[in-house]
Amino acid sequence: MIKIEKPAKTQRTVIQQRTRKAIMDKSARLFRDKGYGSTSLRDIASATGMKAGSLYYHFSSKEELAEEVLTQGLFHVAERVKEAVEALPSEASPLEKIRAAMVGHLTALLEKGDYTSANIRCYNHVPAPIKKRLKADRESYDAFWEDLIQSSVTGSFIRKDVDQVSLRYALIGMLNWTLEWPATKHGSPEELGAKFFDMVFSDTLA
Repeated sequence: MIKIEKPAKTQRTVIQQRTRKAIMDKSARLFRDKGYGSTSLRDIASATGMKAGSLYYHFSSKEELAEEVLTQGLFHVAERVKEAVEALPSEASPLEKIRAAMVGHLTALLEKGDYTSANIRCYNHVPAPIKKRLKADRESYDAFWEDLIQSSVTGSFIRKDVDQVSLRYALIGMLNWTLEWPATKHGSPEELGAKFFDMVFSDTLA
């Protein structure tokens, strides 16, 4: 199962928590729209209606802010996928779990798109120490999908000659790309999940 820890909360007043969340919300949108390198603390301050110096009361640097945004985005996806799979009956097949995981992943993307999109877009561009700290959580999520696909192959739900790594990349990449779709084209996560599942697995079923 996915092993991604929820970001730790520190003791803060309600006002501080709300301000911090507002800063993160605006930052997630800017990181999503402009990328990490093109987003400055001045941009974030302007978006939140604050002075740039005031941000340092809540975050020590842009790097700290970006790390929290990316961590929140990854955690949200992992939690929704975990919930979707665990909601299935115990006798659910590996392929049914893949379909549920697809719906869970899509649900997370559409629920908290700025955070999840910022995580997808910015990970390769943040400083190396941030990538290093996030690496274990990303690998845990990848390993979850690897296990689902491998279980489907082992159980003869998917042909044994299928390139499992390419299938995982194609599957997650397709799901992530929905963040760039016009909102009117999304439909529900369940509808999209069913369509994508049929498209991906119609040629791979044993």
